[in-house]
Amino acid sequence: MNKILKVIAPIALCASLSAQADIIGGSVEVAYWYAGTSGISTFNNTRLDLEDDLNLDNDSFFDVAATLEHPVPVLPNVRLKYVNMEQIEDGKISGAFDKVSSGNVETTLDLSHIDLILYYEILDNWVSVDVGLDIKKFDGKLRIFNDTASDESNTDIDEVLPLGYLSAEVELPMTDLSFGVELSGISYSDNSISDAKIRIRQGFSLAFIELGYRQMAIKVDDIDDLDVDVDISGIYLSTGLDF
Repeated sequence: MNKILKVIAPIALCASLSAQADIIGGSVEVAYWYAGTSGISTFNNTRLDLEDDLNLDNDSFFDVAATLEHPVPVLPNVRLKYVNMEQIEDGKISGAFDKVSSGNVETTLDLSHIDLILYYEILDNWVSVDVGLDIKKFDGKLRIFNDTASDESNTDIDEVLPLGYLSAEVELPMTDLSFGVELSGISYSDNSISDAKIRIRQGFSLAFIELGYRQMAIKVDDIDDLDVDVDISGIYLSTGLDF
């Protein structure tokens, strides 16, 4: 009997670990996003073009993310992501803007944020669909500085926004290749924000590589008398582990 137990115990342990692996999963990933910035900023009817006046154009951004999925039906799955979106460029404005006089300026646009995504899987086979809530916490700013006149316009972008979340993916049968879309968004009053992706992903056992296009559009009125309407979009590449 002892010999039989010695043989059965390791097998039972392996089976238990395998079952847990099947019902608890997740992923970790890093992404590089090369995107162009366009839009306007308005202060008391004075408009600046973010691309032409402030020279905010193509730039590189990075993000890291981790996901945890579990088998408890009433609790949402969790995805936590940090996105670094800071740009610093030199430009030139032809008229006064806020407290900044005309001339050469240095601009910092920081839209860095943390996403806490809580979602449920409503389909999970070769077609998968997730729905939930994307809570975006911005911790950034728009700073325009004229070093000649020592003038500065500084607006904090420090907001917490709850966005609706939807993700859908189709996996080609008998392959580890899939196509997907992901969308977060909200619109209220004269303000709106959307964050959308379209992607193709190739899996390699536990690892994956993903190529896609991402667009983030933000329209916010009256932040300290400042209006911002900005669009940031471009291709991205990510890789990570899916377990």
